[in-house]
Amino acid sequence: MTEKRCIINLLRSPRLAWGVLAAAVLIGAAAALHLFSADTPQPDERLTAAARGLPQYDVTLKLLPETREVSLSETILFRNGTGDPLDRIMLRTWLNAFRREETSPAAAEEMYDACYPEGFSPGYLTVHDVLWNGSRAAWRYANGDETAMEITVPSLQPGEEGTLTIRCVARIPECAHRTGGLNGDFQLGNVIPSLALYQNHVWRTDEYSAVGDPFLGDCANYTVHLSMPEGYTAACSAKLAKGGDGLWHGSVPAARDVALCLSRDYRVSSARSGGTLVEAFAKTQDGARRAAEDARKAVETFSALYGTCPWPYLAVCSVDFPFGGMEYTGLVMIGQGNFLDSKKDTLELTVAHETAHQWFYALVGSDQVNDPWQDEALCQYAMLRYVAKRYGQGSFETLKYYQVDAPMAEAIPGSLTPGSPIDYFGSLADYSSVVYGRGAALLLALDEWLPDGTDAFLRDYVSRFAFRFATRQDFESLLSDRAGKDCAPLLLDYLDTAH
Repeated sequence: MTEKRCIINLLRSPRLAWGVLAAAVLIGAAAALHLFSADTPQPDERLTAAARGLPQYDVTLKLLPETREVSLSETILFRNGTGDPLDRIMLRTWLNAFRREETSPAAAEEMYDACYPEGFSPGYLTVHDVLWNGSRAAWRYANGDETAMEITVPSLQPGEEGTLTIRCVARIPECAHRTGGLNGDFQLGNVIPSLALYQNHVWRTDEYSAVGDPFLGDCANYTVHLSMPEGYTAACSAKLAKGGDGLWHGSVPAARDVALCLSRDYRVSSARSGGTLVEAFAKTQDGARRAAEDARKAVETFSALYGTCPWPYLAVCSVDFPFGGMEYTGLVMIGQGNFLDSKKDTLELTVAHETAHQWFYALVGSDQVNDPWQDEALCQYAMLRYVAKRYGQGSFETLKYYQVDAPMAEAIPGSLTPGSPIDYFGSLADYSSVVYGRGAALLLALDEWLPDGTDAFLRDYVSRFAFRFATRQDFESLLSDRAGKDCAPLLLDYLDTAH
């Protein structure tokens, strides 16, 4: 997430037509996989099994840097797995939040100057076509910031299928954020319209807050086709390879999202950990080499602790924003300030935290709006465990002092607790201290309280909820099972009680 201040704080018939189209897209996805270079690991059986029956995204993007636009065409093969009959489908169109200063997550007072050094720059989608099974579909924006697109479809019973096609142009803001970019670079985080999370018989339409990550979604299979001008290098959640058609192609199965970073200045370095190929994209070759090695070590460490990383590819990208990092399935953005020679340790810690999100966010989904601790605190704890495993107990204790002990001693305003939803937080500093630091204290306490320790519990948690969406109740129930007693009072004390 962009609020990775924790690292900085260390220093302080329609059916027949559907069938034909579905077959065509699946064949295209398979072909894209074969376009991978020979040294790219392929999805393992666990990932292949998880991908079965998921929505299929086929996305074509064309970068037009001179106008800061991306021409975007996507087809979503959607099967109604909600259990309810549907007459509307909801997509999240997060880019539209950047249209106006009053709704832009980058325009909060504490972030504005760093994110908009040249003044406000809008970002938005211009929608040209919305089709359902090849016919025009009625649609409207269902909220004020236009980040929820409601599309009317004929009655779709549970188990029935259809294809949704959208053609639009994305105007990318000149902004140092997860969405935006400066000096000819482009960060395309949360630019591709994606299915909203359907939960408790409704589509979730949470607002795009300046603090936290409001992005909620189930896993889906993505195939990406990219056109970009000569001289640009692209990183993507999918490993891209150039095809005979001049486009770059890649696929990633069972992903919660897909992001891209493009620059004319990227240098690339690669490393490998087990079945995962890591590629780092940075403005210097040494920076790319260091980031690739840091990510390799993180994948190796977390695979041993929490189970092997299921995805065969991870891109680590240096980007121009004033934060630590931001996670997506198969891709993490790292603020380029971390690549300074004087911040080698900070770079390693940032990469470790963001890589941990491949387990706690990408693999096990959770409610980042109402329970942000359930991925951020877990990743902060995982980063501490990384340091302990790599550098010993002394280094762990030092880092713990800055990352956990100091936040526990801070005077936090109001009644903020690690279990608070993101809309309770008015600043990134409070969010970092409370959710990251104090949240990690829960995991450290569990390490002494559980018979087999926190790592064994988290390994079980990952195994149980892989490619699913785990609620706080799921976490609590599994914890109680592992402990052999009711853990609700302990979680209440650490997550919901102001200290």
